[in-house]
Amino acid sequence: MILGIAIVVLSFYTIVWHHQNYLLYKQSKEAQIQNQQIMAMHKQLLTDHSEQISGKEIKDKAIKILRMKSPLPNKNREILL
Repeated sequence: MILGIAIVVLSFYTIVWHHQNYLLYKQSKEAQIQNQQIMAMHKQLLTDHSEQISGKEIKDKAIKILRMKSPLPNKNREILL
């Protein structure tokens, strides 16, 4: 009788333990996906920022050191080869 009750109690605890592991796994996967999305956005922002900075530095150097004039927006022409 006691053995039967012990088996039922242990079975119940096993079911609860498996369910808790499943919930933890599910939360872990969601956190991992969210972390990957955040990392991708961060890399994109870093790339965009570095492109803006590098272009700005080149423009500033051309204006200051080489004494070039900044281009007028309506006078830009495209050269095709």
